[in-house]
Amino acid sequence: MKEYVINVNPFETRIAQLEDKRMTEITIERDEERSVVGNIYKGRVDSIVPGIQAAFIDIGLERNGFLYVGDVAAAEGTGDFDIEGGSSPKRRSRKAKRAPIETILKKGQSIMVQVQKDTLGSKGVRLTNYVTLPGRYVVLMPTVSQIGVSRKIEDRKERERLKSTLKSFRRNKKYGLIIRTAGENKPKDEILADLRYLNSLWDKIKRKMEGGKKVVLLREELSPILKKVRDTFTEDIDRVTIDDPAEYNKILDFLEHFAPQLRERCRLHAAKRPVFDKMGIDDEIRKALDRKVFLKSGGHICIDQTEALIAVDVNTGKFTGKKNLEDTVFKTNIEAAQEIARQMRLRDLGGIIVCDFIDMELMSNRKKLLKECQMAVRDDPSKVTVSDVGDLGLVEMTRKRVKHNLVRALSQSCPYCEGSGVVRSVTTMTFDTMRALQKLFCKTKEKKVILKVHPDVARRLEFENKSMLDEIAQRFQREINVEADPSFHIHDTKVISARTRNEISSLD
Repeated sequence: MKEYVINVNPFETRIAQLEDKRMTEITIERDEERSVVGNIYKGRVDSIVPGIQAAFIDIGLERNGFLYVGDVAAAEGTGDFDIEGGSSPKRRSRKAKRAPIETILKKGQSIMVQVQKDTLGSKGVRLTNYVTLPGRYVVLMPTVSQIGVSRKIEDRKERERLKSTLKSFRRNKKYGLIIRTAGENKPKDEILADLRYLNSLWDKIKRKMEGGKKVVLLREELSPILKKVRDTFTEDIDRVTIDDPAEYNKILDFLEHFAPQLRERCRLHAAKRPVFDKMGIDDEIRKALDRKVFLKSGGHICIDQTEALIAVDVNTGKFTGKKNLEDTVFKTNIEAAQEIARQMRLRDLGGIIVCDFIDMELMSNRKKLLKECQMAVRDDPSKVTVSDVGDLGLVEMTRKRVKHNLVRALSQSCPYCEGSGVVRSVTTMTFDTMRALQKLFCKTKEKKVILKVHPDVARRLEFENKSMLDEIAQRFQREINVEADPSFHIHDTKVISARTRNEISSLD
């Protein structure tokens, strides 16, 4: 059973996808971090950087957007093609010659762009000039001329019928069209109605583009809830539960126009107990922030995120198996492959993902593990590639990154360790402090000083290492008084003049 559970409050919208009562995806959007993916802008070329063949476009946001030369629609494509999910036009081959970006764009020029990716870290939004207008059944692509059908529609006759429907509507091959998965077996008149709506929407965008303002929002993408309903609420989804009456009515109104047969699958949660608490989703979200994920067998996986990649380590843990070591390792790896695929979707992990499976001797088991990895990610809405199992049991995956993953979205760097995950030990800080103190005494003539440190370091200096501190004081003929400050970070160390109470030096 597949279902959506939606929680709405004035500052945050949460959409959870459940499969057999287990959460597989979570989308969280807050007003302070609202996504702009899908928005279409009339932008202005702020600067062109030939060295990276890209331009920075002012679209009215805090940071300029990034537009790569490959995302500039310098010429229309031709011919038919297939596309998974039907959400983006086919790009020209990487080997094809492209005109330099400095010959295509000029500083100060107005250009229509659409946001592909939200701001990630210090990077601005990723932009494209290949505009796409998604409808319920069709995607309109004004800058290309291909006709396509989602690969998920496998019946050959149905594919031909849908292509014929698109060709009958398209006028003079001026734009590209893609049938989405939701369009399978839909009557021709419903598809044509969707096409007419998108065509009128494109006409409005063009008229607004021709207006006087240099930088302006031409079209804002639907709210997260209606976008989810438009893009993924199909016959495969058994139920949608939402706790907000206003948004519930908006969903019903949307479905009344596009898919009235699905209205009966929507229900309003009116009970006092929060819907995410009742269905155990809040607990699932909290677990998704943990580093360690336990498997049913007793094994576990550990997920660590770095700047360059995401590392996943597989361990047998308490699982000892019933036959032999190879069998135990194989079963743990298979279960881990399924859980890793689920965690990738749940945590929205992107980029390079390296999975360190437990080494297996049999080549047949390695092949079975690779097949399981490939099968486990087939339902992932993001594009995932899986490499062969290496000699060390490593499997490399790549997953398309569009936004911050769940951990980055719901957490922040630890203010104590500043995101490093470690701090210097008390022993290290004790010895570092004494070394720094000796350097300071070579520079200052202050006879009596107060050494302010973290309480744990103070205890070590005053008791376990007092003889070393006394030796330093005697050698430099100084008087050192240690003072513990509970407000200090473990790394903080300050030397204060006992005479003037002024800070002489910070030794951190």
